[in-house]
Amino acid sequence: MVSLYQPEKYKVYLGSGKSIGFCTIWNEAEAVFGKSKILQEKTAILGTLYSRSGVNIVLRNLALNPQIRKIVLWGNGGLSNTQFGLMGKSLIEKIWNEGIDSDGIVGGTKFKLEKEIDAEIVKKIIGNVELIDISHLLFEEAEKYIEKIEAVGEPYMEPIKFPEAVLEKVETFPSEEVGWLARGKTIIEAWTRVVERIMRYGLIKGTQYGYQQRELIGVTWVISDENPDKPDLLLALEWPEELQKVTGATEKDIKEYYSVFLSPEPPTGISYTYGNRLMRYPLNDRKLDQIEEVIIKQLKDSPDSRRAVATTLVPEVDAFSKEPPCITQLQALQSRGKLHFLATVRSHDIFKAAIPNAFGLRILQKRVCEKLGFELGYLQITSQSAHIYEQDWNNAYQLVKCAFWERTPSLVFDLDTQRDIRGYLIIKVKDGKIFADFQGPQGEDLMNFEGETAKEIMKKIAQLEILSRTDHLLDIGAELQKAEIALKQRLDYNQDKSLIF
Repeated sequence: MVSLYQPEKYKVYLGSGKSIGFCTIWNEAEAVFGKSKILQEKTAILGTLYSRSGVNIVLRNLALNPQIRKIVLWGNGGLSNTQFGLMGKSLIEKIWNEGIDSDGIVGGTKFKLEKEIDAEIVKKIIGNVELIDISHLLFEEAEKYIEKIEAVGEPYMEPIKFPEAVLEKVETFPSEEVGWLARGKTIIEAWTRVVERIMRYGLIKGTQYGYQQRELIGVTWVISDENPDKPDLLLALEWPEELQKVTGATEKDIKEYYSVFLSPEPPTGISYTYGNRLMRYPLNDRKLDQIEEVIIKQLKDSPDSRRAVATTLVPEVDAFSKEPPCITQLQALQSRGKLHFLATVRSHDIFKAAIPNAFGLRILQKRVCEKLGFELGYLQITSQSAHIYEQDWNNAYQLVKCAFWERTPSLVFDLDTQRDIRGYLIIKVKDGKIFADFQGPQGEDLMNFEGETAKEIMKKIAQLEILSRTDHLLDIGAELQKAEIALKQRLDYNQDKSLIF
């Protein structure tokens, strides 16, 4: 008889076998199990390992089922072999190959197992359960491999149920609470940063629907390069298919949603859509097309107009509605021949609605640009209440853990993704002083700093807020401190090079 840890939350599939556990690496477990009679007959448990935290669940299920003597890992899809997809697999292999210490820290890593998981029991599991990786095999080959495995005899210990995990961390980090900024070249990149901010800093509070939410107030996310005709979903391709569907991050869902913004007619049974409110806004005597008659007209009359504004709110209707529009205002502003869209969202379900919303706004922006002859500029979305509902917390938590918290940052500078759009600093040491020349992206001289200590220059740079990126600020701080050491020790200083003592 197989026992499971929280099966309603951590879905696994039970076969008629006794001693084999089959663990897919980001391959959909249901599809794999459903199409294979061999797996159904030969395995006891089949599940999927997504993230490093999922290793805790694997160990809990192994402790509950000591009759399982072999764990077979199989990940042969595109996602299974990405940096994102390999995190869980790499960790479980570390546990078997390098073990854990008495505090539950996995050898060769800084990852700590849940404190409720007994390290001595884990060591017993490692000693009695064979870990086998067959990820190099195609599915049909993997089936043949499983079919040849002989069943192992008796359990090696009594079943053990570890205590429930109790989180030791603060649920919400201290923060400024109101006013946030997230930037990305693509919608998915900016959206993922918003999700991370909410899961780290979002205040847990109630809703009018009776369940909980994590909320940040005043979140502005800015997208620079998204082409809505060819949605950039590269980052989302690393996610499980279920997560792509939940968030609407599939090309099919996105393009189906475009009609919500591009069509003035709502579908049958729907009282309104954003396209309907924007292009058929109800006046006393007629319907107003705010896109053509306001936004496009204003910018044709004057490309510098600040009056190209549309609203979706109808006060006499929405003041008494339980479902007023979430996106409430849209403004178009032109600069340097580019047309920027600025959207205000009063209430934004970030996990389930925000991605389709953003792509809908972007396609509308592109259509307006084409009619006016402007280049496609930035899309800025200000989510006044940016929230994630409690039923989505687990998926959001797993996503940001893999995308940010557990991902090792690259130590190599990438000009394409890490360039500071405001410019850069050239640092030199000469004549007993440190000099820092601030230059624009094209090399134009903008500002000069000098001082005898790193702190003098760092304080001035911080006071003027001339840099836009946190990593750039940290790098400049390190370089200035290095320049001061070189000055005091009479060493040669070369920016971005190690000091030679």
